[in-house]
Amino acid sequence: MTIEQRLQRLEDIRAIERLKYDYAAFCDDGYDAEGIAGLFTEDGSWVVDGEGGSMNGRAEIAAHFRALPAHITWALHFVTQPRVDIADDGQSATGRFYLLCLCTIDGDAVVLTLNYTDRFEKRDGRWMFTELRGRTHQVSNWDQAWVKQRFR
Repeated sequence: MTIEQRLQRLEDIRAIERLKYDYAAFCDDGYDAEGIAGLFTEDGSWVVDGEGGSMNGRAEIAAHFRALPAHITWALHFVTQPRVDIADDGQSATGRFYLLCLCTIDGDAVVLTLNYTDRFEKRDGRWMFTELRGRTHQVSNWDQAWVKQRFR
């Protein structure tokens, strides 16, 4: 691999990490539905097990996030431990991340944890989600935590 290819790979990894952090920032900014949907390819999917749901395409993703603030009135997403693998063609990638989210759901203080395994494609020089997939570990009221209440 040439130095230019190595540099491009590093730039791509950083761009994907930034994309994930932008997603979290849009979520923390009142669930900016249009901003979030714009991070996905037109046919992208958003799938989170449990209460999360499954949406396909930007329109469904935007509709989902427009409805969320009625139930989740505040959230702070801590996205950590990025592990991004760029495909040999440099046009697709897989990323794995952890999430710790503090939030207010239906008036309750809640702590939520999950793992993301996301897929990305580079379109017109810009990295986008083709699939965001979350596996939930727990969603617990703060005063109960995961020991007494793994899922609320």
